[in-house]
Amino acid sequence: MNILPKKRWHVRTRENIARVRKDEAEAAEKEQQEKLRIERAEREARLNTLKDKSKQKLINLELQPQTTEKVTETPEHINFFSDLEHAIQTTNKDHDKEVKDKKEEYEKKIGYLTYLGQDTNEALGKKNWYEVPPDLTRFSRPGDIKDTYEKLVLRDQDGKPKVKVSDEKDGEFAWKAKQRLDPLNTFKQYCSKSKIEKVNKSKQKDNVKITADIKNKSKHKNRDESKNNLQK
Repeated sequence: MNILPKKRWHVRTRENIARVRKDEAEAAEKEQQEKLRIERAEREARLNTLKDKSKQKLINLELQPQTTEKVTETPEHINFFSDLEHAIQTTNKDHDKEVKDKKEEYEKKIGYLTYLGQDTNEALGKKNWYEVPPDLTRFSRPGDIKDTYEKLVLRDQDGKPKVKVSDEKDGEFAWKAKQRLDPLNTFKQYCSKSKIEKVNKSKQKDNVKITADIKNKSKHKNRDESKNNLQK
């Protein structure tokens, strides 16, 4: 059902869902009116049949019907259900609303009633733990946060509550993390007095070694030259 979700003819858009419900209500109302019309026609047909039978009996018995006074009202058949037919059909709005809300809530829980572009969290009115701003603590978090935050962040692998280590100094939160990520502290670490002294000592050792190597090379060179002179 997620093919071409932006098309107006998609069945999951809000307009199409509302249109379908409206058409269903109109069809149900028309069907009810048609049933009432058929019942009314059947009652009239039965009443006319009874009238014809009674007239036939009177003719067979050669009895003349008694004359009655003229009535100004138009003649109508006796309808024992006129009160029900002309009564205004009303329903309990609060009850209908409660039934509708329960139905929508159930459909949202099973993932059936979701509008176009709406995910499960939006339909259920929930949020993931990573969607909550970081300034909220676990005591001030609203109740619509999923349980995954408590399971993954506040508890360890065994399900026991994690020990919260305070990272606050002089009213400043996350002090250790800030000190660890501060580039100035990194610079000081490599440019401290002890570090400089250590580097100077290593340089002195290297210089002494280099001078010693130079002296040894010069000695060997002088010996070679003296040998050559003696041979000549």
